[in-house]
Amino acid sequence: MQYFPIFVDGQKLDVLVVGGGDVATRKVELMLKTPAKVTVVAPSLSKTITELKQQQKIQHIDGRYDKSLLVGKQLVFVATANRELNRQISIDARAAGVLANVVDDPELCHFITPSIVDRAPMIFAISSEGNSPVLVRYWREKLETILPQTMGKIATFAGNQRRHIKQQLDSVTKRRNFWEKFFSSARSEQPAQLEPLYHELIAKVDNNQLVTGELYVVEAPQQPDLLSLAALRHMQKADIAIYDDGINGAIIELVRRDADRESVTSEPLLQLDNLLKQGLRVCYLSSRRLNHQSELWQQIKHNNYPVSAFSSANDLEV
Repeated sequence: MQYFPIFVDGQKLDVLVVGGGDVATRKVELMLKTPAKVTVVAPSLSKTITELKQQQKIQHIDGRYDKSLLVGKQLVFVATANRELNRQISIDARAAGVLANVVDDPELCHFITPSIVDRAPMIFAISSEGNSPVLVRYWREKLETILPQTMGKIATFAGNQRRHIKQQLDSVTKRRNFWEKFFSSARSEQPAQLEPLYHELIAKVDNNQLVTGELYVVEAPQQPDLLSLAALRHMQKADIAIYDDGINGAIIELVRRDADRESVTSEPLLQLDNLLKQGLRVCYLSSRRLNHQSELWQQIKHNNYPVSAFSSANDLEV
């Protein structure tokens, strides 16, 4: 991964756009989706930027670029047809500690902007690091058809309930379990059902109920593409992953991003038992072939924790 993906707070951004044509217009419109302060420097402006200027949504400097304009800026978008000028702005920006994006010239860029699927406050960013714009466009179009337009309202509703849910549920695990149950309901995709569904599930909350550990045993294949969808779904639910030696690192990376990871000890059953007693959801990435008759499987089953097992060929449930 050459480019590190981050989301920057637009309220803290002061942005310079060099150029006033169609390409610059797209960058200005993109930045104005955030609360960033935008300044455009150009001797002439497109119709759209002119209108934005008249609406006082941007500041305009009627003139040409000067490196003094970078003072106090965090980002600069460079959209001129003069490559030598673009190169100089890139050099000036680096010296000033300002990140520069030179349109259609990755060599001069300090950052690139991804393709975006906007369901604010849910934002999905897609990038091929400049390698395949057509592939990025393909996946953006696909996501646009998959992701409901109501997703922003759903996310906003959940955000508004964070303080209340923290008062109602006394552990991170219980709160996560609640939201997983909430979002897995088809009713959560209907804005009119959000409030009644939330209160219905809250009414069933019992803080005295112990959180039971769950074990997901995944027979890890050689390549990530051979993992079943069910295995991937459970890997994404895990609080911690333990793995045998020799497991493909790309498979380990598919475990939930903020889950802990550790290698299997010389006593795997004791290791698993200690984690499950804490009420954790444990993913065990095994290099061994799984079946109901194996000694390891029988010992795991004997401990009476909820267990699901997955192989590249079939999925086993206990």
